[in-house]
Amino acid sequence: MSTLAKTLSLISALFMLTACGGGGSSVSRDNTDNGSGDGGTTSPTYSIALTLENESGASDNSLSEDNSLFVVANVSDQDGNPHADALLTFTLSNEQLAEFGNDTGTARTNSNGVARLRLNASTASGDGEITAALGSGETGTTTFSATAVTSTDPTTISVSLALQNADGEADNSLSSSNALVALATVTNSEGEPQADLLLTFSLSNDDLATFSNDTATALTNAEGVASIGMSVGSASGDGEVTATLPTGEADSTTFSSEGSTTVSEEPASLDLFASSILLPSSGNDQIELIALVKNAQSVLMEGVDVSFFAENEDGLQIQLSQPVTAEDGTARAFVSTRNNAMNRPAEVFAQAGSLPAEKILIEISGTEVTANGPSSVILNSTAEFTLRVQDSDGNPLGNESIIIEPGTGTFDNTAVTTGANGQVSVTYTAVQSGTDSFNVRALGALTVVTIQVQQDEFDFDNIPQSEIPLNTPTLVSVQWLKDNLPVVGQEVTFSISRGEFVNGSTSTTDSNGVAQVSIQADNAGIASLTATGLDSSDGSSVSAVEEVAFIAVVPATIIADATPDIIGPDGQTSTITAIVRDPSGNLVKDQVINFNVNDTSTGFISPSQSRTDSNGVASTVFTSGSTSSEDAVIISAEVASNPSIRDTVNMTVGSRPFDISIGTGNTLEEPDTETYLKRFAVFVSDSAGRPVSGVSLTASATPVKRTEPDNRGIYLKGRWNWNEDRSIWEPIVTAVCQNEDANSNGILDAGEDTNGDTFLTPGIVGTISVGGNGVTDINGQAELIYRYPASYGYWYDTVITIFGQSNGSESSADHFYRLGVSSEDLTNEGAGLPANPFGMSNSCTDFD
Repeated sequence: MSTLAKTLSLISALFMLTACGGGGSSVSRDNTDNGSGDGGTTSPTYSIALTLENESGASDNSLSEDNSLFVVANVSDQDGNPHADALLTFTLSNEQLAEFGNDTGTARTNSNGVARLRLNASTASGDGEITAALGSGETGTTTFSATAVTSTDPTTISVSLALQNADGEADNSLSSSNALVALATVTNSEGEPQADLLLTFSLSNDDLATFSNDTATALTNAEGVASIGMSVGSASGDGEVTATLPTGEADSTTFSSEGSTTVSEEPASLDLFASSILLPSSGNDQIELIALVKNAQSVLMEGVDVSFFAENEDGLQIQLSQPVTAEDGTARAFVSTRNNAMNRPAEVFAQAGSLPAEKILIEISGTEVTANGPSSVILNSTAEFTLRVQDSDGNPLGNESIIIEPGTGTFDNTAVTTGANGQVSVTYTAVQSGTDSFNVRALGALTVVTIQVQQDEFDFDNIPQSEIPLNTPTLVSVQWLKDNLPVVGQEVTFSISRGEFVNGSTSTTDSNGVAQVSIQADNAGIASLTATGLDSSDGSSVSAVEEVAFIAVVPATIIADATPDIIGPDGQTSTITAIVRDPSGNLVKDQVINFNVNDTSTGFISPSQSRTDSNGVASTVFTSGSTSSEDAVIISAEVASNPSIRDTVNMTVGSRPFDISIGTGNTLEEPDTETYLKRFAVFVSDSAGRPVSGVSLTASATPVKRTEPDNRGIYLKGRWNWNEDRSIWEPIVTAVCQNEDANSNGILDAGEDTNGDTFLTPGIVGTISVGGNGVTDINGQAELIYRYPASYGYWYDTVITIFGQSNGSESSADHFYRLGVSSEDLTNEGAGLPANPFGMSNSCTDFD
């Protein structure tokens, strides 16, 4: 054997001796210090012994799917002491042979210096080596044999995608009229349907189509089919649709899209319209504003916010009725003018999106200023003009400024303010003959008044300064001068609104330019006396107007009345009136009436004496003391000059434990074409405002009494006129007439039939009843139902009186109501409105 061979054999024998050591091996690091005798510190050395055992704890190095192993590492120092809490890192010579039982392949020794780590079979078979290493570098190894786990090939899943139309037919042509459905069928390699799998659908171009849900996903059903709708997109062309499973399996198919016109989402145009460009100044009417919104393709847009507005100084009110556009592309609002009756133009605006605001000009109109006075005036004389301001509904406008712009004449005041009745009077002085005119302005309204100023002086020179007794002929005369010289031999014609002329109504001027006639009347009241002279030389005319009063002076009857005739105690008051008439029924003026009270309950009257006015009425006030029995208070009224002319009225002073209130709404019903029905709510409450139930109610509906304050006891004559601009029937009042029943006794007394129709006018119109059983309910409420003929609407005023009785007490309440006309009838031009039953002449002395 050669030297080299001997050497190799020796090395090999030494290596085998070293590697020997049971089932495992260990490697130690020795201290290389040879001990020089100086006593230095020696560093410890560790050894690692690895073994393999199965789950039963027996030694085993055969690893398989059914036989997992545990790697057991024993760590000790050079003296054989266990090394606790040491971290070992395990590695494999081939990672395909096995898998460690945790993710890191590490384990920590316990107090006995032992660390354990599970080892599982993996995908490869063969022999391998396991190494355990300390952080300080010491290692230990052992070997094992592994059998790979059994592997089963996964089942293959496939997706098949198809398109069909609404009829279930195969179709790949997508249009606005032909939507498609994408059907994805999922099966395994055995052809079995796969249920409850999520597919995601996608397009090669998202503009070609739109899926039927927001996520573009669908689940397979029990048959393995997932479906999703496809509608046409904005773009046209060919494209591809794909259905994909989360595991990556997918299928695609192609389709053709016609595309559709893209609808703009932004407003492109805004138009503003108004139901009328004329707005009446009364504030009771309104104009509808209509804003029309379209997109760039002129498609009407729904759901667009539209702002309506006006400048604050224009004095308009805008009420939004539909601020967001509807399906027809319109937004709507109403504009009105309240508490500002000035005639004026005003602009209203509408704006949508980023578009500039659109505007429309509205004209507020209808307010008028009028001037009533003579059309001719004598030079250097004065004339009174009554100026009136009214809104478009004819309502007077109080506290409004009027400016007068004089012509040649002068005024006592050129800047005046109307009173509560919308009127004010001014005095005009004629200073230059010829034609004069002046302007009257108020609230944007203008009227021009023309006056003929005559050089002639023509005026009444003999006119009674006091009232004229009835049936007493009285001379009246006018004097006619021209250039301060009498106008002789010219005819003067007289007219009078009450009474008659004794010897004719025409007279010729004498040498002094005087013409006279004699007048008398058999009924009391104010009369307007007019004289008109015609100059035969030049055809010019002159006129003069005066008022005279005829009065009855011989009292014959007296009627006393108390309003109300039942009052509460402790200072409650009632107005006591007495109406005096002559034998013919004429009202007697200027008669002294003595009032006297017989009352044990300490009530009193003041004043005790009063004088009748031009309406023959004298009045006083009764103030209550304590309560009395029914009708126990007796008040008498007698004519001082003839005490035999006497009348009494009885009153009751009683407690009023409850109060009655009455009112109504704005609804007017039409049970038939000839009748209107108006409902009134009645509430009965105690002194604390709590409802009083069980109160028996009765009601009456009578014409407003002539004795009511503010001249409320009237009826109206006139006719209806269709206003084309406002599309409404408007009442034209030709005469305002007093209730003929002067003493409110409901009897046609002598001298009361002013219009000669042999009836009291206006009389009682319609019927009234208490709803239910005529007793208030638990809310203290009851309902009144008032029915009346439609022809009396607007022309008649009534007072609704409700009487209540409970536990021996009585209370009442009045409600003044002008008969209404339904809005449908007022705005129906074709239907028309019935004629005024009181007539349409301008005189209250007839019924034409």
